[in-house]
This record gives sequence, C-alpha cells and structure tokens, in this order.
Amino acid sequence: MRHILRSADLPQELDAHRFFVQWYGMDECLVDQHRGILLFDSAMIRLQTDQGVLCVTGNGLELEALTESRAKINGQIAGLSIEAKS
Repeated sequence: MRHILRSADLPQELDAHRFFVQWYGMDECLVDQHRGILLFDSAMIRLQTDQGVLCVTGNGLELEALTESRAKINGQIAGLSIEAKS
C-alpha cells in the first residue's frame, strides 16, 4: 500500500495502517488511525497504533472526542513519543 501511495504521489495519511498526528500549538492534538486507549489520566495518554504505542504527556490532558480510530486531545501538551514495535 505504501508503495502505491508513493508511486501515485498520494499523501501517506491515506494508508489505514499508519497513524497520523496533527499537533496544534501546545494545547491540542488530533490522532488518526489509533487502535485503542491503553492508559488515560491527566498527565499521560497512551494509544495503541499499528506501529507501536503513541504516548502524549502533559498536564490537564482530556479526551475531547473519541471514535474507533480518532482521538482529539486537549490540555497542556508537553510532548509526543512513540514506542515502536520490536
């Protein structure tokens, strides 16, 4: 699929197996193509993805919206990291 997207010069966001993060300033991010919540508290949100675990850290974190594959996170976001599958 990735090869087809690259060959056709299409955005990689169209690959349903890759997560996509849009980070807006320090107080909002949108995660597409997650596979579920592993941990949620006001300081950390961990989301399962096909590539590993996405970790959002900060203060006062909230899930403003959540669907099967999309999460909108608000709060004082300090950082994002990925724990890749081994």
